[in-house]
Amino acid sequence: MNLTNVIVPKVSIGGIAIGESITQVQARLSDKYKTHNSPNSFTIDNGFITAYHGVDGVISAISCNTAFKGNYENKLWPGMTVADVLRLSKEQVAWAGFVQIDQVSGIGLSLPEEYDDFDSLTDHFDLDFVFSELWIYDF
Repeated sequence: MNLTNVIVPKVSIGGIAIGESITQVQARLSDKYKTHNSPNSFTIDNGFITAYHGVDGVISAISCNTAFKGNYENKLWPGMTVADVLRLSKEQVAWAGFVQIDQVSGIGLSLPEEYDDFDSLTDHFDLDFVFSELWIYDF
């Protein structure tokens, strides 16, 4: 199986799904992509996509970096600037370390740890600040 450019909130990035066994993903992709295993994650092509899992080996969250060229409804993608987010969404909320837009749950742009809360994105970030990771989660 090759990876895709599809992003589905609460479900998947690139064809890798939350709830899937990490060993099945490894078996499908390790011979086609450069991969790295760590105790709680499986990384493809230096963070192009990273699947996070618990000790049970079940994927609980997935992230992608700016090398990933997919997007969610032309509204969210890794590599967006604050200006992009403000232009393409009506509402931005800091939630659990992510920027969520327009009340779409299960998908967000990763916030730096020191800025995990805001009233307005422009309180802490310049318009040209780049969100380098997009995450899919089911919590």
